[in-house]
Amino acid sequence: MSNNPVMNRNPYFQGQATTPNTYYATPNQGQYTQNQYGQTQYDQYNPQAQYAGAFADQQARPGAMTYDDAMVKTLILLAVAVVSGAVTMGFTPTIGSNNILMLAIGTSLAAFVVGMIAAFQKMVKPWMAIGYALLEGIALGALTGAVDQFYPGVGLQAVLGTVIVVGVSVFLHVSGTVRTTPKGRRIVSVVLISYIIFGVMNLILVWTGVLDGFGMRSGTIGILLGLVIIAIAGYMLIGDLETVKLAVQKNAPREFAWTCAFGIVMTILWIYVEILRIAMIFASDR
Repeated sequence: MSNNPVMNRNPYFQGQATTPNTYYATPNQGQYTQNQYGQTQYDQYNPQAQYAGAFADQQARPGAMTYDDAMVKTLILLAVAVVSGAVTMGFTPTIGSNNILMLAIGTSLAAFVVGMIAAFQKMVKPWMAIGYALLEGIALGALTGAVDQFYPGVGLQAVLGTVIVVGVSVFLHVSGTVRTTPKGRRIVSVVLISYIIFGVMNLILVWTGVLDGFGMRSGTIGILLGLVIIAIAGYMLIGDLETVKLAVQKNAPREFAWTCAFGIVMTILWIYVEILRIAMIFASDR
């Protein structure tokens, strides 16, 4: 299951609960059926067949979510974020540095509020998911446009780097090369909490003038830390994709596809921010 709070709070992923009207045979359990001659016979329990049958039944039920549903919604949200970001970035030269900074901060805070509200929802509404993607797109477009004025080409590097990381993560998931584990998810949770505390402390030190530039995230240490966080985010993305499959297996309603897409897009945009940060560090050291 994913570490993403938007996805793992849903009751479909709590414990080992099964969905209503879904039958799972227990070990040493069989069924009495009638053969073609009307004679009663005992069928040996076959866990693989039972699982396959239940999965196929869930897939076929009307109103149930499919893997394609989640992927289509994910592409919609990514398109909203990319288009709004590109448009905002295109207008950054005319907006002015002070205004673009205020725009980036304002939309980032608004997106954060939407994300926090969504984290406590059992199911994310389409308008909330689209609104988050729009706000994040504007915020990241403004930030990228401002940074690109000081370090030309950094924005393109961040986009290409994000595509590569996401592509590798998807490949590792589809090929089965990497699977998340309970222990791995616990480690990721500890790293994320530590990273948030570190980031807040670093931000305070930079804002108060105690540290210059990127603060404790400068130079080699900043680059190494960024690479670790990107690896963590890639692992989380694999967990998000696994969660989509789990939702399908547990017969989640089709509307839940927006929740899955929301969580996936949050992770992808986080990967972009971290890669943009590393690209900025590299550019500032030239």
